Amino acid sequence: MPSRLPSELAPLFRPSRLMRAFALALLPLALAACNGGGDGDDDDQALPPVAETPAPQPETPAPGPETPPRNTAYLQARPGDVIRVRIEELRPTQAAIGYDQIFYKLGRWQGDFERATWAADPALQLDYLNRTVGKKFDDYCEDMGGTERAQEFQSIAEARAARLDQPDTFTCLDAPGTHAANLKTVVVGWDGNLYLTDGHHTFSSLREIFDGGATLPVWVKVDANYSDLATAAAFWQRMVDERRAWLRDGQNQPITVDQLPTRLGLPSAQEPGGMQEDRYRSLVYFTRDIAYSNGNLPEFAEFLWGDWLRRQVAAGQLPDLAQYKMQAPATPAEILAVSTLNKSLQPTGANDSYAAAVRDASLRMAALNSTDIVFQDRDAASLGRIALEPDADSGSPTKDARDTLEELPRNDVKTSDGTPRGAGKLWFAVNYRTCGKPAAGTCWGW
Repeated sequence: MPSRLPSELAPLFRPSRLMRAFALALLPLALAACNGGGDGDDDDQALPPVAETPAPQPETPAPGPETPPRNTAYLQARPGDVIRVRIEELRPTQAAIGYDQIFYKLGRWQGDFERATWAADPALQLDYLNRTVGKKFDDYCEDMGGTERAQEFQSIAEARAARLDQPDTFTCLDAPGTHAANLKTVVVGWDGNLYLTDGHHTFSSLREIFDGGATLPVWVKVDANYSDLATAAAFWQRMVDERRAWLRDGQNQPITVDQLPTRLGLPSAQEPGGMQEDRYRSLVYFTRDIAYSNGNLPEFAEFLWGDWLRRQVAAGQLPDLAQYKMQAPATPAEILAVSTLNKSLQPTGANDSYAAAVRDASLRMAALNSTDIVFQDRDAASLGRIALEPDADSGSPTKDARDTLEELPRNDVKTSDGTPRGAGKLWFAVNYRTCGKPAAGTCWGW
């Protein structure tokens, strides 16, 4: 693995005014690819040590004007270590995220406690809150290596009291860090800081939720420690060589490492920084379990699919996203119009809704052969592609994919008896983007 930049890359780097150590720190685009899988349990694996987060301190003596300060808190971390950190300590290795994936989480996690739909039946109201507010804690427990909540809320008062930033108000089935295979991963950088290689969407969602935020404690697993590298240039070269960075912006254009965001989460008027929106990354998220499976994928797999879909559009094989009603000024009803595939895999329903965009992209992805190249040396099989088959039986991957597509825009009330049900991801995402958090009197519909 090269320890210095290839000569042909040198003209693309520019020096920093503050320190010569950054002189070669700017790399062109990564070769790379985001971890979409690895959510399974690993009960038989010996548990790695769990370290508490010490306050980052600069080394002494104080660095000179040409040497950036190092974060000494994680210099001794070893691959496999499980560490407790704050979200604000995690540095992005990609510039963009799919906003609609974040909006799905923020819509799903914030059930309306004042919703009148089931107010006359506390049992149904509690069912609804366990499906929404409870999902936040299930997701948090799983992503922190604690499996899920120890039990569902037993009362509405219990649901009201639970907060992510007050860990004594809820309990995970297992202690955080227990199931290390579920954890998101970091690399210790040349400067001692933690560079996130998986989990940009998870931690951005937690940063945005009202009881989360920048200082929320989270658990991550150390994938590698490169603090022995002498310069930023050597560190980023290694990250690129090992496909641990995605150096493209929200429009899929190449960027350099100094153009990476300084923090996770969405941009806001109250706080500088934040991540860009990549609409194709959102689109690929909704094709999950329709066109590809999410288990054991290489890092940045969804961005590789997004790059491929963009090339399909450029080649005239797929309509541009502008041809679909996916955002305002289209109404939520237009955006959420149902689009499906019949048993013979022929498109049915709306042809210009968000679900139609998902359907059309899924058909193109599924039409690939297993050995067809999606990005560089990554073929369709390695990126989880699902082979859709006409006239497939119930219980088959194809029937499951068709059901997933049909459910994407559905609401959370059963038409048969008016009881709560699990709503579709698109329904949450579209309503949150359009209306904000679920609340009576907004455009959520109650």
